[in-house]
Order: sequence, then C-alpha cells, then structure tokens
Amino acid sequence: MKYSFFIFFFFLSQISFCQKDTIEFSSFSIQLDSLVVTATRKGFDVNDFIKMVQEDESFYQAFRNIRTMTYTSDNDLKMFSKKGKEKASLKNTIIQTSDGRCRTMEIINPLIAGKYYKRKKKIRYYTAKMHDRLFFTYGKVCESEKIEDQEGYNDSKKLTGMSKHINELKKLIFYPGQKADVPFIGKKTAIFEEKMAKYYDFSISSKTYKSATDCYVFLAKVKEGTKQNKTVIKYMETFFDKKTFQVIARNYHLAHSGTMFDFDVKMDISLKTIGEKYVPEFIAYDGQWDIPFHKPEISKFNISFYDFE
Repeated sequence: MKYSFFIFFFFLSQISFCQKDTIEFSSFSIQLDSLVVTATRKGFDVNDFIKMVQEDESFYQAFRNIRTMTYTSDNDLKMFSKKGKEKASLKNTIIQTSDGRCRTMEIINPLIAGKYYKRKKKIRYYTAKMHDRLFFTYGKVCESEKIEDQEGYNDSKKLTGMSKHINELKKLIFYPGQKADVPFIGKKTAIFEEKMAKYYDFSISSKTYKSATDCYVFLAKVKEGTKQNKTVIKYMETFFDKKTFQVIARNYHLAHSGTMFDFDVKMDISLKTIGEKYVPEFIAYDGQWDIPFHKPEISKFNISFYDFE
C-alpha cells in the first residue's frame, strides 16, 4: 500500500500529543483514541486512511469472489405488517457450484410462508426481488470477459429499472461517501464533501473484531441536534484489519423521510478469509421502504456463507 509520508509528517506536526487527540481537516475533524494516537507516532498515516475509506474496493471484491467459488449459504427473509406481524417469509439453504468461471445453484429445503409470491411464482415484494437478484442464480451463469457485461460495471446511463436500483445500492454498500444517483438524496450520501461533513462526527479507534482480529475502526456519526432531513447516512462504522488494512466488516444506518419516498435501513456485513481471498461471512438487513408505485415494505433478512471451496 502506498503512503504519502510528506502528508503524514505534515499532519503529525499538527497534533499535540499531550493536549488533544483530534486532527483538524479543512471541512471536518477526526477524533482519535489513545491507541491510534500512539500508532500515528509510529507511522500511521491518517490522511491516507481516510482515502482508504472512500476508495477501498476490497470490500466489493469479496462479494465478486463468491461468483467464482463453490459455497453454501443459509437465507432467512421475513416481511412484516406495519403492526410488526409477520406476513410472509422465505427460508432456504443454497449450494453454489462453480468451476471458476461458470456457476450453478441448488436450492435445499425451501420453506415459504404467507403471500410471498404472486401468480406464476413472481415475487410479490420489492425487497425480496432485490435479495433474489443479488444472491440467487438460476440455470448456468458464466462470467463475461467483456468489462461492460461484468457485474459492477459502473455506467448508470446504460442501466434501467431494477439494474439501476441495484447499481446505486451497491454504491451505498461498497463505496460509502460517494454520491448516488438517487433523486433528492444523492448529494447527501457524499458525507466527506464540505457541505455534508459539517453534520458528522468522525473518529478512528482501535478495537478487536469478534475477539479475533485487531482493527482500526472508522466511525461517521451524525452530530447531535442535526435536523433529520439534512443527512441520509446516519451511522457508518468500518473495520480495517490492522495487518492488511482490508475492510472486514461494515455496519451502517441509512434513513430519509420526504414527500416522494421514505426509508430506514440498517445493515451489518462481515467478511472472512478463505486462503488468500476475502469472502462474505454474514449479512444482516433490517429495513423499511415506502417508495413510489410500491406498497410500503418492512423486512428483515439474514444470510450466512460457509463451506467455501
């Protein structure tokens, strides 16, 4: 990993280690805990660390890796009424088999409850459709060698409907802090830009993830007293492995309330290593949506991934 030592020493000179543990940037400040301040003394470059949060692609790559691997996953998705009563659900185990380029998927022990489907086995709920599109494979699917056909090729002008929604959703998950092409809220997701950064408290701390991995944790949290409609990303916590600076977990809360649509979504995602590859280990989703041309939806789903080959 490339570090800018000139920038490091510049920021190092701005810190008084005996008096404070905050680094001031042009548009925001970063609060550091005592262990991170010590790491800064030893060569930890805060400025490059912030760039990693914005530009990191390894988290996205972990999800691409599963397209070329054999694995098993358990899926548990539930839909709820406004009163919190479960009205539909899907539970199953899937086994994906891959030769490194082409993959097939077998669904084991599917359990469907309530009105999950409409006629002709069409999924009734928008959230469930996105879950299906992102994680299930039907028939034999092979990865294209053409970049414009690959999953994640970022040209929103060529995408429409569900594909465009999924593309923008990926930006929020894999590239937090970037603008998303979503009406009324896209600019609000760019939390590191000056107009948005003033609404957040940023901090870097040292924690152990799941009692196993020493991490630097970058936290962006809306400042107390900020008006609800000023921000979309309410909370975002990213765990970086201290040894590799690989993102191994991300937890976040997105919410918006407006005349066109409302949503309130929380997600927790963790990764693990298989050989030299990072892959998803667990995804937890808890959210509600009220968007045009669709009935309001409240849902939760959990996905666990294991038995990778």
